[in-house]
Amino acid sequence: MKNNADAGPIERYAVRILFILYYCHDYPTSGPVQLSLDFDSEAEISLWRIDSETKLQKIDFWLRYPDHFSAALLSLIEKGESQRKDEIKQIIQKIFNDDEPVIHWIPMRKYLRGAYEPLDNVISYLSSRSMVHRRLSEKGRATKYYLEPKGKKAVEQMMSECPSVQWYAERCKLISSYFEKLSGFEIRNIQYLDQSYSGTAYLTTIDTIEDQVKEKFMQIYGEAL
Repeated sequence: MKNNADAGPIERYAVRILFILYYCHDYPTSGPVQLSLDFDSEAEISLWRIDSETKLQKIDFWLRYPDHFSAALLSLIEKGESQRKDEIKQIIQKIFNDDEPVIHWIPMRKYLRGAYEPLDNVISYLSSRSMVHRRLSEKGRATKYYLEPKGKKAVEQMMSECPSVQWYAERCKLISSYFEKLSGFEIRNIQYLDQSYSGTAYLTTIDTIEDQVKEKFMQIYGEAL
């Protein structure tokens, strides 16, 4: 396995969460959301949200492992999405030409339900700045993550002032374009299609799969990456 730094400072993690919520949210809420049970304020605000921690974790994994995201795109071709075959080819070629599997790789461990990293610290960091709000669903079976107005403003400000975050925006747009309608459980199933991923031992760092992606790309397109 390649050497790499750890997940990095909490600010870097926070940026990924903000961009995921901004570009990959399930859908805008249909009306104001009452947060008075969670805050002292009685303000009602309309927010974007992701409806499960599983979905948030699995999208974060694709940001941290561009080669695994490439494998997910190839799995679509294998399932018959031929109308986007040329588009997917160009996306994967750019990912590997730009050396993303090395530059953007941030190690993540596998838990019982796949790639996972505790969110408590980063969500507390964002919540304390009124950027993200976390709450249990009405039935208490899932955690919902809301992008608050300050979080939305922070993403838009970073986009205008910090060119280096453009990569996060473009990658989140791609994830949304191809996998927007999928639940966290469905995304997890796609990730488990890879034998290296599914065979990773509990609490072990998930390995990169550049060679496997290159082999699959050759099989599908008849060209080397």
